[in-house]
Amino acid sequence: MSALDLSALLLTASTVQARPGTLRVTVAGEIDMATRPRLDEELDRAVAAAPERLVVDLLGVGFCGVTGVASLGRLRARCADAGIELVLKPSRVVRRALDLAAVGPLFRLEDRETGQEHLIAR
Repeated sequence: MSALDLSALLLTASTVQARPGTLRVTVAGEIDMATRPRLDEELDRAVAAAPERLVVDLLGVGFCGVTGVASLGRLRARCADAGIELVLKPSRVVRRALDLAAVGPLFRLEDRETGQEHLIAR
């Protein structure tokens, strides 16, 4: 089994247009060195589509390593450069990884239970 095949088993990512001007990328599985390229490809396609708003649903992510945090940081920078509003819906695991890396406050996060968005810092 190749690394690409393995990453497909460990991570799924799909993009849909949630409403006009808004794309939603839904990610499930593990974000690590093996799956980061697959995640980055999906996020790159979403940014290239130039939506007004990009929502990244990470509620199905059960592991997020430092490469996952770095990937989300790069996404944040690309969205800022392109004028795209970025919203993350983090699982507890992703939220913890962002907080441990001290970058959680840099993201607009949507609360898991209430669906309310919280901007902590920009």
